[in-house]
Amino acid sequence: MAIKGEVYSPKQYELYIGIEQSSFGTAEDTASDFVKLDVATVGDIDWSGGLTVDSTLRTGQQVKKPADHYSTQQGGTWTLPFEWVVSHEEGLQQLLQLVTEDTSPHVSVVRLGSASPLEYGEHGQAANSATATVIISNPYTSEDRVLTSAVVQDLTLSMDAGTAGGRLVASGTFWTGYTPTIGSNTVSPSGTQTSFVKGLYHCTTKNFGAASSELDLVARSFSYTISFPATRLGYQGSAGDPETYSRSGEYSASGTMQVKYDANSLPALTAMHVKGDGTASNKERSINFGDGSAINFDLLQVIVTGYTKNMDEEAGVFVDISFDSVALAGEAIHTLIFT
Repeated sequence: MAIKGEVYSPKQYELYIGIEQSSFGTAEDTASDFVKLDVATVGDIDWSGGLTVDSTLRTGQQVKKPADHYSTQQGGTWTLPFEWVVSHEEGLQQLLQLVTEDTSPHVSVVRLGSASPLEYGEHGQAANSATATVIISNPYTSEDRVLTSAVVQDLTLSMDAGTAGGRLVASGTFWTGYTPTIGSNTVSPSGTQTSFVKGLYHCTTKNFGAASSELDLVARSFSYTISFPATRLGYQGSAGDPETYSRSGEYSASGTMQVKYDANSLPALTAMHVKGDGTASNKERSINFGDGSAINFDLLQVIVTGYTKNMDEEAGVFVDISFDSVALAGEAIHTLIFT
């Protein structure tokens, strides 16, 4: 039998996302609702995560038979990792929408400490604008991958002077409880894509400290991660797809920044060592990182969780500061602006 002569380039694959407008559990197919994430590399779905395998050695035998192996995709979940040097507003806003459940993130994203879980409704009911169809366009005929009613479980927004020219990078994981489909996709994204090329060098404000006396920092990198896991509930249809989703667990946000070690960054170590007594104490600090209008991370209350000096560089001593964002019931855990 002769070999096949075709060769495919990884650059022939493309990644599209579109917020679902019709019903929960139904793939979006309107081209104007999709945008292309022009990632450097498109990964593939983690198929193993959606596969349940069971193998049982039965009595009367010492070797398993083929029939003793059972596997099914029913009841599974699937993930798809991504990393994208942000190039347009709409893609970034969709990612924020899918991780925060903020269904109108076009100016800023605010998450309150008192926020309640969003209702996803039943399979087949009207979509709530917090799920998306994700498509991997494949150059091989009939091998496109489609993830239906996907959310983003975790999203990291990072800027580093030594990476991507300091531009904003978005990385994370798409998640779905619906069995991915493989076939021919007819969607060609035609949604608006407004250029957004911003990053570390646009962040003219880099402040840390008590709200009334923030100190200016000399920063080399900044990273912020939002994590909001989803769970599938129930089973319906022959594929065992979910009846609905739940995101009733913890919504968490944390970050790191690398800054010059000096009198303005030293208070972070002091804040980390303040004893916490379970009440509103003086451990909380605030971080304001950005330009205030087009790209901005406004973190009203953070708890410093780590402080590590980097002593092996000729450029001077830098310190890695890690932190968790926190909020009281009526306050925002963060206000994020990308426009």
